[in-house]
Amino acid sequence: MTQIRLPAARLPTTTSRTIPTAYAGILASVLAATVLLGAPWPAASLIGAFLLCCVPAGAGVMCWVDAGEAAAQAGLTLAISLASVAILSAIMIWTAAWEPHALLGLAVLSVGSCAYRLRHGEPS
Repeated sequence: MTQIRLPAARLPTTTSRTIPTAYAGILASVLAATVLLGAPWPAASLIGAFLLCCVPAGAGVMCWVDAGEAAAQAGLTLAISLASVAILSAIMIWTAAWEPHALLGLAVLSVGSCAYRLRHGEPS
């Protein structure tokens, strides 16, 4: 007699990857701004700059989009962050208005987006 195998039931996920992404965006933005503005030595400023380039802008976008896998969520967050910093930097250089602290605006926008996402919950 042949046995019929049913697919294993998947447990429903209670939270999507967007909530941790929003928390990571807020934490990274605040930490990057604090380290950049209050660093006692240049090496600490460099760490803050790397953090600012790698997380906040992408988290501000990816807290609204669930990529389906944790690795994809993290990779897209990194890619969007690096691309947005590169585009904003190129625009500032092209217009001869280079001001590195203006990149902190990305952190401010990220905190706003992530906080709004956390306050209003899952998108419908």
